[in-house]
Amino acid sequence: MLYLLFYLHGTLLLLSLVLVCSFATYLVYKRQKFLHIPSPPMSRVLSGNIYKFIAVSFFKGHADEISSMRHTGYPTDQKFLEWHIVYGKVLVVWFWHIPVLLVVDPEIIKNVLVVKCQPKEAMSYKILGSLYGQRFLGRGLVTNLDDDSWKKRRAIMHPAFHRKSLKDLMGSFNSTADLLLEHLGTMADGQTEIHMFNQFTKAALDVICKVAFGMDLEIMSGKENKFSEAVSLSFYGVEEASFDMFHQFNVFQYPFQRKVVKAVQFLRETGRKVIEARKHAMARGEEVPDDILQRIIQQQEEIPELGIEDLVDDFVTFFIAGHETTSSLLAFCVIKETLRRHPPATGNIRKIEKGQDVGGYKIPTDVAIITSTYVASHFPEYWKNPEEFNPYRFDDGEVLRRCHYSYFPFSLGPRNCIGLNFAQIEAKVLLSRFLQTFKFSLVPDQSRAVLERGTLRPKDGVKCTLTKRH
Repeated sequence: MLYLLFYLHGTLLLLSLVLVCSFATYLVYKRQKFLHIPSPPMSRVLSGNIYKFIAVSFFKGHADEISSMRHTGYPTDQKFLEWHIVYGKVLVVWFWHIPVLLVVDPEIIKNVLVVKCQPKEAMSYKILGSLYGQRFLGRGLVTNLDDDSWKKRRAIMHPAFHRKSLKDLMGSFNSTADLLLEHLGTMADGQTEIHMFNQFTKAALDVICKVAFGMDLEIMSGKENKFSEAVSLSFYGVEEASFDMFHQFNVFQYPFQRKVVKAVQFLRETGRKVIEARKHAMARGEEVPDDILQRIIQQQEEIPELGIEDLVDDFVTFFIAGHETTSSLLAFCVIKETLRRHPPATGNIRKIEKGQDVGGYKIPTDVAIITSTYVASHFPEYWKNPEEFNPYRFDDGEVLRRCHYSYFPFSLGPRNCIGLNFAQIEAKVLLSRFLQTFKFSLVPDQSRAVLERGTLRPKDGVKCTLTKRH
């Protein structure tokens, strides 16, 4: 029996060694194809431990160095920026065996997002489609990788986001602003510390519910904060899954993953109820608004093969996008410069389907490519004193012409953000009304750090004291 145990143990060790050697050989073979492209070194010895160096640097590539940025108060794209400044405008980094091309050259960005409109990279958007085994955004507008299907659905949704349609809804935008100002007014004594990120989060959620879906949840009163909590938890889950390639095997994260799944289920169940309620109202002949919800339902009329879950995909997509990104923007203040310094979504991941020349380098087939608006809008060659917060830089017409492809907070090209007009009108209404009503002072000793939770948000929440102007 003892002999058999030793035999099994030795066999397992030998098999493990063969697997490790095979994977190492595969890594060497694959990385050989990219040796002509600049790349940051992976040869970092951590804490003087040569064995850890071998495991981390050789097998995991740059993954840990990128992931560690989450604990520094900077977004992971800050590491990309540092590498671009040192190694050039085109470089390759490695997540284990997966090569990812990073680019910051405006002409390349234009080519990727606009001219060729390279397809989205499937692996990255798979996490958004299904989070921890639970359908999340499914095949909504953000995650739909079928170009023909996406074009049909985008064309149906587009009129709801046209400026003219949104201007007709200014009353709803202003009614939320009234509630926000009334609520803040009860605390505007010049002494009470107010967590502005939380307040603007409630306002953004109230707007998306009323304007897009005809829902009045009395969010500003604090009665329905579970919606905001569900959105935040879902985004947190996306971030954790993105940085852990083996999250499905990480038993220590299972309790957290179950919480995320419940949050996603709550959002999707809400979507089903809202869609069904609107359909019943239509069946009874009631007058319904031509809002975003109506356009979501119209998709099923024009594309009969779409099921209820496909409609829920778009409900959840617009619900979380309209809520999370605008609240982050409002918390930072001063719109264009804020979007440059702190873009809620830092960039795009596309795919080079066929071997192409990118920036003078021959790129193999099926390689992910990241175009980061955070990196481009902080790159010192394109922006003078990029770390300085200077809203007046956008008064210079020449700067605007020069920076068109180095400033794209809502992406560029055919697959840009459909909610661009919605977000900008919402931000302008809420911010202008807020500044007309209150003077504010930042609470001292706050960090400028950001948290990366799917989108960027201020770590300390932008704490202020308020006083009324009149």
